[in-house]
Amino acid sequence: MDDIPKSELKPSTFGCLILINALHNYIWETRQRHHNKIWTNEETEKMHRHIEPALKAWQAAWASNPHHSLERPNPFGMGPLSADAIPLLDLAYVRLFVNLSRSKEKFWQRDWDGLADELSRGNEIVQHAEHSPESNNDSVNENSDGSTTSSVFVDSPPTQSSSPDFSTAKFPPPMPAPQQRRQSQIPSRTISKREKHLRKAAFYAADSLAMADTLGVTLADFTSRELPMQSAMCAFDCAQVLAEWVATLQDRVGRYLGIIGQDEVDLSQVPAIMLLEDEDVKLLSKVQEVLASAEMKVNLDLVSGNVSSGMVQMDNHNGYAAKVLRLTAYMLDKSAVWPITHLMARCLETHSNHMRARAEKSVVLSE
Repeated sequence: MDDIPKSELKPSTFGCLILINALHNYIWETRQRHHNKIWTNEETEKMHRHIEPALKAWQAAWASNPHHSLERPNPFGMGPLSADAIPLLDLAYVRLFVNLSRSKEKFWQRDWDGLADELSRGNEIVQHAEHSPESNNDSVNENSDGSTTSSVFVDSPPTQSSSPDFSTAKFPPPMPAPQQRRQSQIPSRTISKREKHLRKAAFYAADSLAMADTLGVTLADFTSRELPMQSAMCAFDCAQVLAEWVATLQDRVGRYLGIIGQDEVDLSQVPAIMLLEDEDVKLLSKVQEVLASAEMKVNLDLVSGNVSSGMVQMDNHNGYAAKVLRLTAYMLDKSAVWPITHLMARCLETHSNHMRARAEKSVVLSE
């Protein structure tokens, strides 16, 4: 908020809440207008250039009211509406870069396995998976059975470090020539456009979870039952996006670094410095901080007897992706006020099992 310029617009607190919901609707409608059409890099970049300034303008308008606060309860006695809008702002940034519409369909169908598969491979998603011809290889992933699946994530602008194929980064084909085989064993920092785009959304997700923890308004705190539904929605989506970025990174580097968050890795030494960009290391550090704080609160619950160890089911063989989902599931279930939060918890538990198997597979395949 310190970097947001002054705004001449001064909507009411309720007006801010209405406007951020309108921006969510605008993002959704923008994607719907591309139904059964091909998304090009130019169109995607144009959408981001158009909507990101609108989100920043909303932040400036929200900050123009001196009685607006992120804290709960409001220190000026103005009620919770100004704080209620912030999780929706975080969600808007995340959903601008990640298309979760198909995974939401799986959620309402109670298809937890399908949701996990949708996030990782994007089955049957057409309007946001098709790219311009020059980047078509990034939009389609080849499965082990020869079929193809499209990515759930919208395309990002071309970058110099974009890889030609995300599926190749996950499952490299056998190299027949000895020289090629030796070259394939040399780690590379080349990453896919999907991973770059997902990382940007994951930064917003991690910052949202970290800020909520700093303010003491997470679903693990004793005041969690007073939080609005949008806080649960924000935690649910942010956890999935953050975990999917970790899993995507795991797919690329697992053969060299093992399971991220389980195996001991010195990020300042080879091969980590050859595989990870500075932003990767920074985001992994954020994930570690979020997990450390969440695990501390869970341990306090265990010591105080507020929850049984069987409800948490944490162990040392998960990795960061599974831990993010499992801990969020615990928090949602513990603080459940609405039936939907129980469904979210069950969904994340199943998703965490998928992440665990996916991490183990990335290491086994490399061997």
